[in-house]
Amino acid sequence: MTKLRPTEEVADLARRGLAACRVPQLIVDEQWTVVLVSEGACRLFGRSREQMEGTALESLVSSLDVFAGCGHRTCPPEGCFRQLDLKLRNATTAVELHCERFRDAAGHPFLNLVLYDAGELATRDAMRTARISKLGLLNQVSEALYGAQLSLPQVLESVLIAMTAGQGLRFNRAFLLLVDERTRTLRGEIAIGPSSREEADRIWRDLADQPTDLYEMMTSYDLSLKETDVAVNNIVRNLKVDLAEDDHVLIQAMHSRRVLHVSEKDSGPGLDAVRHWLGVGRFAVAPLATRRGSIGVLIADNAISGLEITELDLEFLQLFANQSANAIESSRLTEELARKVLDLRKAQQKQKEDQQTLLRMERLSVMGETSAIVAHELRNPLVAIGGFARTLLRNLTEDDPNRQFAQIITEEVGRLERIIHDLLDFIRPQKMMRRNLPPDQIVQEIARKMHLTLEHASVALDLDLKAGDVEVNCHPGEIQQVLQNLTLNAIQAQPDGGRIRISSRVLEGGVLIQVADRGPGLAKDVAEKMFSPFFTTKTAGSGLGLTICVQIIRAHGGVLRGENLPEGGACFSFILPRPKPEGENGE
Repeated sequence: MTKLRPTEEVADLARRGLAACRVPQLIVDEQWTVVLVSEGACRLFGRSREQMEGTALESLVSSLDVFAGCGHRTCPPEGCFRQLDLKLRNATTAVELHCERFRDAAGHPFLNLVLYDAGELATRDAMRTARISKLGLLNQVSEALYGAQLSLPQVLESVLIAMTAGQGLRFNRAFLLLVDERTRTLRGEIAIGPSSREEADRIWRDLADQPTDLYEMMTSYDLSLKETDVAVNNIVRNLKVDLAEDDHVLIQAMHSRRVLHVSEKDSGPGLDAVRHWLGVGRFAVAPLATRRGSIGVLIADNAISGLEITELDLEFLQLFANQSANAIESSRLTEELARKVLDLRKAQQKQKEDQQTLLRMERLSVMGETSAIVAHELRNPLVAIGGFARTLLRNLTEDDPNRQFAQIITEEVGRLERIIHDLLDFIRPQKMMRRNLPPDQIVQEIARKMHLTLEHASVALDLDLKAGDVEVNCHPGEIQQVLQNLTLNAIQAQPDGGRIRISSRVLEGGVLIQVADRGPGLAKDVAEKMFSPFFTTKTAGSGLGLTICVQIIRAHGGVLRGENLPEGGACFSFILPRPKPEGENGE
């Protein structure tokens, strides 16, 4: 392979490259004459290139003694490195000298002198140290956001703590805004920071007495910080921007995915509104972006201390925002997955309950069919037995010893007939013969029918009917059956006499009817089973009365419930629906 020789064009390119270098650099020949200088050297010595090139180096400095040890023969092949004070124009500048010797294509010796400003180097070292420190903080942030198993609200709080803590990014205040997909807006979510210099001094003083690292602060939300949230959260709640406003400063920051530093001199859509919300002219906006897209922004300012937001602050705010966005998105997805798992478990439980209900309904259906057959088969012989027993009872004299047995047979047959009647009512399909009428009318009808029964039992009946002419859609006979059953139960709960109160009042969509007594109330074990078929506390009865009532009310679209009253006694209540307007059923 043929080795290419340097051309004049390449040499010229090298000279121009050196001339444009911003680092102070001089090339001197064996007589210490300046051959080439960089732009940085012109700036350091305060002279133009024409004034420096071709002149003796000694004319640029107070004495060549400062370069003692550097030379075409004394400088080692690998170059030398020295610190020296360079006196320029009656001013002394501390520099670090890098000296390296070389020869050109013709073999002539030259020295390359690179002069680094010691102050700039110190600044760079400080920046490097700060970056290393910040990287350590980012590691703590990562451990807290991903390793502490925080909930979404805790993640949001931790993000803002890291932005404002002295061990963190050290901003005075931080605001978090998230995208609301439902309303298509960027909406303020949470904020943290003091509202005044006095409050800030108190908090920083309190936190100074509690040495801790950033991880501990992020995973244990300090009370001193919580007490500062009121004012800034009042601010963040007012922050709301429509996502369609593409030219708004916050939306632009999201789209650009780059941190934005806003000063008092900047102008643009939305800036005045944000400044008004925050009450400051300078702030930084960092986008929260993931692979799935933008999820919000972070706003930070130094409203209390007034410190400038530096390039280093912006650099690490960008890195921190990237970490935070992924943590927030991960927490969101985790909570969404947890909700879906919970919904799935609920669905599985509901499916299991539905299966059990279906099996129970199948068993009840078989029992109903069997009961109907048995009831019909028993009804005919019972009618015959009852008829003969009543005839026999009428033909026996009062002093006949068999009259007592005939009386027992008649009563027991009557009880069996009532049980069969209730059983057939329970299992017989209901005929839908409903019409619209006022429920107060049904209550008044029952009061008239049961007047003698109530009077015989020494029970007073109070009516508190406030439904008026409001109509409900119901089967009047079935509702009368429910009211009669509930009234009889109330009478039987007060064997020594008492008082019953039947009331009605209009609710949204229906009418509430209540039957209350002043008896002993419902025992706990009775309240749990009183609506179950064939359950009864009476010596005589089928145990189907309340079950039939529940079935009737449920068929009307309502619910029957019983409860004890605070003042004593029990109350049974149900709601009858009002008729729906025409066309509401989707017809």
